[in-house]
Amino acid sequence: MALSEIQVKHVARLARLRVESDEIAQITQDLDRVLEYVAQLSQLDTDTVEPTMHVMGLAMPLRADEVKPSLPVDAALKNAPDPRDHMFGVPRIMDGGDA
Repeated sequence: MALSEIQVKHVARLARLRVESDEIAQITQDLDRVLEYVAQLSQLDTDTVEPTMHVMGLAMPLRADEVKPSLPVDAALKNAPDPRDHMFGVPRIMDGGDA
């Protein structure tokens, strides 16, 4: 599947990537090679292959939940730039309500 430079520019815009005009040709070639490889992979017969989440038999190490005391409010707010009523004060980003 050959991509056009217009398609590459469109994908770059969707991904919010700034691509210089002198880079477009190289990026187009690189993406074409990636898509060719994916096309090759899609031709593989994987009907007899069991779905896996990981190729190696790994188990997620878990730790026991332990109840521990929380950080005191005064200690948590010690270096806060704008503590308000025992909470972190943040700038208002929407209209309405009290700050």
